[in-house]
Amino acid sequence: MIKFANQGLYTLPQAGRLLGERAATVERWAFGYERRGAAYEPPIRTEVPALEGVKVITFLELVELMFIRGLLAAGLSWKRVRTAAATATRLLHDVPHPFAMRKWFADPAGVYLQLGEEHGEPILVELAGDAQVALGKVLDPYLQQIEFDIDGVAHRWYPLGFDRPVVVDPRRALGAAIIPSGGVPTDVLLEMHRAGDSVPSIAAWYGLEEYEVAAALEFEEGLRR
Repeated sequence: MIKFANQGLYTLPQAGRLLGERAATVERWAFGYERRGAAYEPPIRTEVPALEGVKVITFLELVELMFIRGLLAAGLSWKRVRTAAATATRLLHDVPHPFAMRKWFADPAGVYLQLGEEHGEPILVELAGDAQVALGKVLDPYLQQIEFDIDGVAHRWYPLGFDRPVVVDPRRALGAAIIPSGGVPTDVLLEMHRAGDSVPSIAAWYGLEEYEVAAALEFEEGLRR
C-alpha cells in the first residue's frame, strides 16, 4: 500500500461524510452493484484493493464521485454518466480518472470534454446526449474549490473556497480535511469545541488563528446538516 500513501485514502463512511452521501451510495457509485440478477458496472475505476476487507477510494476517485454527484443532481441519467466516463477514458488515451480533470465541464446541450483549442476556439466532443444540465451545479466545485496541477488533474480541494483555511490534500494527513497552516484535522478541532473549549482556547492550544478554528467548525458543522 506504500504506493498509495500520497493519494489520500478514504473508507466509504469517510468518503460519504465528505460528499454528503450515505456510505451505501458511495459504494454503488464507486464499485457498482447488482439488481435482480443484473450487474451494473461503476462509472469510475478504483485502484486500491480492499484493506483487510474494507473498501477504500483515493482522493482522485473522491473528486470523480463529487463530479458524478453534480451530473446526477443536474438531471443526467446513470446511463449517460457511464457513457460519458467510458468515452472520456477512450478519448483521453485511457486516462484512469477522467472525471478528476479540469477538461470536464457541462453545457446545457449535453456533456462535453474540451480536448484543446483550434484557432482560439475550444474543440468540443459530445459525450453523452442532450441532457439539460444545470451548468453551475456541476462547475462550481471545480471553479471555486478544486485546485488542479499543471497537467489539469485535481490536486487539492478547498471545500469552503480558496480563500478559506480548510483543505483536503491527499499528500497530507492521509487526505483528511485539515487547517493547512498547522496540519490539524478539522474533526479534532470540532471535538474539542464540543467538549467545551472555546475558539480562542483551541486556537491557543494548537497555535492557530481564531479565524482558522472558526472555519474548521463551520466546515465540520456543515457536514452534519
